[in-house]
Amino acid sequence: MVEALTLPALADLGASLVSFFGTAKSYLLMFAGFSLVIFVHELGHFIAAKLCNVRVDKFAVGFGRELFGFTRGETRYAFNLLPLGGYVKMLGQEDFAVDKSGEWKVKEDPRSFTHKPIGQRMFIVSAGVFMNLVFAAGMFAVVFMIGMPSLPAEVGQLQAGMPAATAGLRVGDRITKVNDEPIADWSDLQAAVALSDPDDRLRITFERPDPATGQVKTETVSLSPEMSPENNILRVGMAPAQTNEVALVINPPGVPSDQQLRVGDRIVAIDGRACTSFYEIEALLANRLGEEAALTVERPTTPPDPEERRGRASSQPVETRRVEIRWRARQYFSPTGTRGEEDSGHLLGLVPRQRVRQVLEGQRGEMAGIETGDIIARWGGQTAPRMDEIVRSRRENAGRPIRVTVERAGQGEQTLALTPKSTGLLGRGVPTDGLILGSQENDKLIVADIITQVTDDLKTPAAALKDVMPRGALITKVNDQPVKTWDELSKVFIKLAGTRVKLTWSYQGLNEQSGEMYIPHTIGTTFPLPGARQIVSIDGVNRREIEVKGKQVSVSADNWRGAMAILRDCIGREVRVVYRDALDDQTRTASLHVTPEMLDTWVLRDVYVIDDMLTWQRSTIIQESNPLKASLIGMRKTYYFINQIYLTMQRMIFERTMSVDQISGPVGILQMGSRVAAMGLPVLMYFLAMISANLAVINFLPLPIMDGGIFVFLLIEKIKGSPLSMKVQVATQLIGLALIIGIFLFVTFQDIQKLAN
Repeated sequence: MVEALTLPALADLGASLVSFFGTAKSYLLMFAGFSLVIFVHELGHFIAAKLCNVRVDKFAVGFGRELFGFTRGETRYAFNLLPLGGYVKMLGQEDFAVDKSGEWKVKEDPRSFTHKPIGQRMFIVSAGVFMNLVFAAGMFAVVFMIGMPSLPAEVGQLQAGMPAATAGLRVGDRITKVNDEPIADWSDLQAAVALSDPDDRLRITFERPDPATGQVKTETVSLSPEMSPENNILRVGMAPAQTNEVALVINPPGVPSDQQLRVGDRIVAIDGRACTSFYEIEALLANRLGEEAALTVERPTTPPDPEERRGRASSQPVETRRVEIRWRARQYFSPTGTRGEEDSGHLLGLVPRQRVRQVLEGQRGEMAGIETGDIIARWGGQTAPRMDEIVRSRRENAGRPIRVTVERAGQGEQTLALTPKSTGLLGRGVPTDGLILGSQENDKLIVADIITQVTDDLKTPAAALKDVMPRGALITKVNDQPVKTWDELSKVFIKLAGTRVKLTWSYQGLNEQSGEMYIPHTIGTTFPLPGARQIVSIDGVNRREIEVKGKQVSVSADNWRGAMAILRDCIGREVRVVYRDALDDQTRTASLHVTPEMLDTWVLRDVYVIDDMLTWQRSTIIQESNPLKASLIGMRKTYYFINQIYLTMQRMIFERTMSVDQISGPVGILQMGSRVAAMGLPVLMYFLAMISANLAVINFLPLPIMDGGIFVFLLIEKIKGSPLSMKVQVATQLIGLALIIGIFLFVTFQDIQKLAN
């Protein structure tokens, strides 16, 4: 009995220790790296002081109590308890005497810092920043000589209705420039979008192979980024390229384990057609229009370790076996509103219920018992809530429990208590609950609501049923023929376009009721469109300028808004529609006689997506063996990060287009750095180079107590002909110290709050 109890306990303890020491090693590496960056900064001051014959009393890395050190010559070299800073103590910095008038004066000494010429003092003050920049450029150069794992700036996925999709970008496009600034990888692209001016349009230059000739063409589109309601960051709705290797999967309920998709599976074919990327997987499944397809999967005989796989450019060859899996894409109706993710998609005005796409581990949704795939039946007091109603309820009930009723496959309804968590400083941020929605119910035709307007001047067909069909009604028939799913309903609507149809529904056990609505013809009802479709042009026009949220936006013919705008100019005429399957290079044409009812391009809002599976992102190694070229890359990267920091401060402080929630202090940097350290030496070196560039900028801000503030004092002294009075200098230093302490406490509090979330 003793062995039975002790051995499992020891096994658990061993696993915990391995995990702890793995984490401890990452933190130690990050501490060492951060100390190195500080050491380099202080070394710059030290060398400059020695060159100018200034006596250095102490060279310290870190603050607080000295852990260990040594004295060599006139200087004490110390390593202190808190490795989050450092300093060089020079003669004259703190040696003051008071004269009879009460004015403070620095003691006379030819080797005092304050008695050196202004030019030398400027050199000493700025040397730390200069060393950080040299260190950053050198470190970047070494990283790119070794080889840096990176995500290419290639479009791997587009979010329907977002600026990138409406502008006409396609999966496979390689972004080369944003506003004429070169883009090297996905991180460059993300930063260029996030730090762009929200009032200006982005010019995105990309390369795209010509399907007819195979030659690569360079094109440019312009678009206006949108602000994310969750984190106040500008975005355009693009995701990087992904492989065909499964990284995350949510299997449908009730599927036997041997028929489930697994992490590590490589999807090599769908219905016999080869595929090598997530884009091809999604397109092939989309062309099945919601029906199941046969996935041919190469499965490792030994399950892969996700932690080992994460961050690597490619997995090592492993022994596999072939498995057949059944899978399908899920239907999604694009919203027609202008509130982004707060709007609910709809089919001719009929809104499906919200489906939980994912429950984040350890957050409030999981704690409440909500599971991925649950359907939101009631939220608070609202039956079948819309997306905007859920978002508003979160905001109004931060820290208070909300009664949420979910419908779970095979288990019926369950009522749970969900308490959204406050975020941001003093709880003023957007509340979170760890639920990722943005998916819709497919398998039960319950109507959450009826949207009455497509645009301000165009009503939805279902608007005729707004006061007749109650929220939560279950549609059972169309023209007295049974229908069961939203897939079936959309296909029936396409088939019956140009006619009035009778919808029959049931509600809360009452007798069935009926109502009529007209199904309009549009693109995709007079000729069939593939699920993975791309509209190339309508009447020879491939894009149109329209107004969205008060801004002029260039929208492609492939987007429902762009198609609507083009069709408005074609009413009464016969036009040619050019379209293609996203998976082939062949274009097809169809004739369309445009009538007013065709303006609602509702078929283009009916799309098929994969929202229950993710694959690993496609990474590459950026490497330059030539030292000179690597050095040029290092200098360019250093300049790039310096520019990013200034832009970030501009967007946060002056333009208020970025939230202060996005900045991190020592706690956040160490946590982030420990994760980076676990990803390998090149990634850690890259991170430290970035921190060094950040430190250079922050240190040279014109704030008292910072190097930049001291430099400003020296400029004033140069212009004025004499230094500011010591009282003024000391007062501003105290103000600066209070400001720095305040900022430190703010970002530390914010970091801890993020960890708690």
